[in-house]
Amino acid sequence: MNQLFIQKAEDSTPPLYETEIRAGRAVCVTADDGAPFGAGVREVQDLPKDFGAGDRFVLDFGQHCVGRLSFRMERSDRYLDAPVRLKLRFGEIPMELLRDFSEYHGSLCASWLQEEIVTVDHGGTVALPRRYCFRYVEVTVLNTPRRVRLFDFTVRHTSSAKLSNDVAARNIQDPVLAAIDRIGTKTLADCMQNVYEDGPKRDRRLWSGDLRLQALTDYSVYQNHSLVRRCLYLFAACEEEGKYLPGCLYSKPELFYDDGMGIMDYALLYTVILCEYYEHTQDLETARELFPVAKRQIDLTITALDREHIVTLPSGWAGFIDWVPGLQLVTAEEGVFLFALEKNIVLARAVGDPETAERWERELERSRKIAYRQLFDAERNAFLNSYDGFQYSVHAQVWMILGGVIGGEQARSVLRQALCAEDCLQPVTPYMHHYIVEAMIRLDMKSEALEYIRNYWGSMVQLGADTFWEVYVKDDLNVSPYGDILINSYCHAWSCTPSYFIRKYFSGSRPAQN
Repeated sequence: MNQLFIQKAEDSTPPLYETEIRAGRAVCVTADDGAPFGAGVREVQDLPKDFGAGDRFVLDFGQHCVGRLSFRMERSDRYLDAPVRLKLRFGEIPMELLRDFSEYHGSLCASWLQEEIVTVDHGGTVALPRRYCFRYVEVTVLNTPRRVRLFDFTVRHTSSAKLSNDVAARNIQDPVLAAIDRIGTKTLADCMQNVYEDGPKRDRRLWSGDLRLQALTDYSVYQNHSLVRRCLYLFAACEEEGKYLPGCLYSKPELFYDDGMGIMDYALLYTVILCEYYEHTQDLETARELFPVAKRQIDLTITALDREHIVTLPSGWAGFIDWVPGLQLVTAEEGVFLFALEKNIVLARAVGDPETAERWERELERSRKIAYRQLFDAERNAFLNSYDGFQYSVHAQVWMILGGVIGGEQARSVLRQALCAEDCLQPVTPYMHHYIVEAMIRLDMKSEALEYIRNYWGSMVQLGADTFWEVYVKDDLNVSPYGDILINSYCHAWSCTPSYFIRKYFSGSRPAQN
């Protein structure tokens, strides 16, 4: 690893800010077919002051929390002549507490499910050492020799986002957009720890795909430029000769990456993050130092083009565009490449490398023409081709638009048709929905982009989201890429970008007319 880059990353680490949040009320979680995910919540007015073996209660902290929990335990009357054993379960949404964790059947490790057995020998303050991510906490008294008092449940909420009264966008006149923005900024803040985590409940990793969307939103909200810089250097420190950058990193207990997690489009998006970092900060020193890393990602892709000059995935490398099962990736990956190439031409000139900029300009012009000829079906008015087994997807159309292969009215027609066609694969993650909106903005479809944000992220607001979710299909809340929605993340980094769009393009928008 590049130790100089690691040190520069460490030098850019922002402080973590702590806020104490106390449990607001006791609630009961019940099965309710009419509630989101089949779980409803009602307030409990008569919570006892002390508890015995077998007693259970649920506390609602009133907001999504990321941090360490503490509480106080005292004997109710007589001396405790044996330890008190408690079971605590944490939920971002009520459904997690309604489910029996022993029945979990997902593909990810069950240790991500948030529960803890706590044995307390004496009364006083009990502080849990592990960080949890939750709004609701279920407490069950497993064993106790006497009745005990349990109270003062408090979480030390952490984030590297410095929250202040200035965070709220005061010029958003539409209350729906204001609510979406509030939840988007909260989602981002809760994922901002010592790196931009993908989700504070599960994974807790730095992914370059998520990082681009977090950084874009952060520029409009918290302006935590040092955290973006830190993450750029962490990825650059892990570069291996002749290979793409890893798709994700672990920052604790020390920097580590899995070379089996190589994602071609994420490596290309790393270069875009650097371009946009320079655009927003004008930090030429960082841009110049990291540009060679970005340049190698672009040139690796150029060398991987096939005989027809179309992107191919190198052996051992994957692509990620969305969690749609069976999604074919070649056309979308080609679009990511062209999108990154266009951005990096500007950066190459900014850092004083005009020769590379001119070479890439020729490559961009050539590749766009070839992509249109090889990948577009004029009769269907869509990017349908043998490379993707003639699969029709929104993803391919969006990335060809973002790659500049088509534009203007032709591109608007292609996108509108794909979003409405019954035989066209639709996205399942807010990550891909972001790129639909980004394509609309590129095509000057601002009114449609605004309506899209209201309909997609706004419907999560209507379902009671405190933070935006990792996976969301409006007609099916049971979608999970891991086989069980219990393991899904309900605060996920790639979902925060409506705040970016709203603040940059729509802050003066008035409420929608019925």
